[in-house]
Amino acid sequence: MTRIHTGSGAVTYKAVRKAMDGEPYTMSLTDTDEIRAVIDAVNQGIDSHLEACFCPQLGDRFHGGKRMAGRLTLCHTLECSVSPESLPVLLRRLFEGDDAGMSLAGDILMTLGFDEHGQFVGREAVPAAASRLVRRGGCLDAFHLRGC
Repeated sequence: MTRIHTGSGAVTYKAVRKAMDGEPYTMSLTDTDEIRAVIDAVNQGIDSHLEACFCPQLGDRFHGGKRMAGRLTLCHTLECSVSPESLPVLLRRLFEGDDAGMSLAGDILMTLGFDEHGQFVGREAVPAAASRLVRRGGCLDAFHLRGC
């Protein structure tokens, strides 16, 4: 069984998929370092584990967006919709990357209901993660992603 090592615990791919309830995981990123971490993880294509985390045929979508105030562009975003099949691979790659990727991966797990040790405790038990994700800031102008 494939595991995601978080630095303070481990989570199985199966547990992540179960926590997703068959729904894609959606997020809107504005932090430049986190956007770069996701782009780097996705652009690896099929890795040494023979896994990919960007498969459009599974419903994976990554595209640039904007945060607007009227006609004023406040920030560019990376809009993400990741299938249950792909999210565990993306999380593993983010944890294997830099600090921004590791932090984002930990926050994603928390929004799914996992504690800091990788134990599933339910979404209601970790509400602080959602507010942390909303407060992220930053901008990036262009996104280049390759599919599987």
